[in-house]
Amino acid sequence: MNEDRMDVPDLTFDLRYLRCAIAAAAHGSFRQTALALDTSQSTVTRRIQLLEHRLGFTLFVRDRRGVRLTHAGDNFLKEAAPGIDQLRRAVRLGSSKGELHNSMLRIGILASLAAGFLHLALKEVRRRHPRIKIILHEGTAENNLDRLTKGDLDIVFVAGLPQLPRQKSEILWRERIFAVLPDSHSLAIKSELSWEDIRSETFILSSNGSGPDILDLLVRKIGQMGFRPRIEVHHVARENLINLVAMGYGATVTSASALGLSVKGAVFRPIAYDAEDVPWGAVWSEDGENPAVFRFLEIVRSIAAVEHCATEPFAPSQSRDPSQ
Repeated sequence: MNEDRMDVPDLTFDLRYLRCAIAAAAHGSFRQTALALDTSQSTVTRRIQLLEHRLGFTLFVRDRRGVRLTHAGDNFLKEAAPGIDQLRRAVRLGSSKGELHNSMLRIGILASLAAGFLHLALKEVRRRHPRIKIILHEGTAENNLDRLTKGDLDIVFVAGLPQLPRQKSEILWRERIFAVLPDSHSLAIKSELSWEDIRSETFILSSNGSGPDILDLLVRKIGQMGFRPRIEVHHVARENLINLVAMGYGATVTSASALGLSVKGAVFRPIAYDAEDVPWGAVWSEDGENPAVFRFLEIVRSIAAVEHCATEPFAPSQSRDPSQ
């Protein structure tokens, strides 16, 4: 059956075509809309024409520069868009139970999975929903958020709480900051360190994962004391970075989730005094229709409640596995 036939009162027809019109209004071009929706320009043009025919008025003015909403089109979409989102969420939530068995969840991470909050969350979602296929993508926060915006990822975990158009975000847990030093370092005998203690160290960072965020933290904290941190960047994962610390290549800074990376020759020391706990949050698209995202968020929030992560630093050594 032709999905574009106008004599079929199909609910998905309305949602699909209205979504096309909303995208066209945002992009100002049917060609750009086609690229954003991964379809052809002729399909975009046809669907909007059919929608205009069904409504009985013109939504867009077309010219060589692109398209723009008519006065009637602007009024219509302002009223229709909130209802579309609510209806789509209702349909998604109502059908999510039956769809989870073949769902795929694409998650962007930059924190270590050796221990900590994400370790517990991923373990618990596997226990409760073993048939959800989990695909992880480790990258910088900027890269992962860009992939989320493009629809390549379903949910991203980042430090902080970025505010992005048409994205929802929520702080879920906090982690203490640790300096990582060779066990032969003179500061290794101390149980806690300050930024003043480590301001003159050579810091080695990773070019991916949380490396750029750690760089920002070092520049801010050590810069406040009038010093410029000495930085060397390596294109390695976090575990190899800590191995380089153990070999004497320098020091690094990480968060509590990396405490599970037991590397001979390296010691972790909490940064006290002027320390700050790093807030970690989830970011996902408010237009997303993957039921696994919302089930995963339910699990993550339940772990956050157990661990009191909203108000207290996450301590891996004291964590409780919700599956036990």
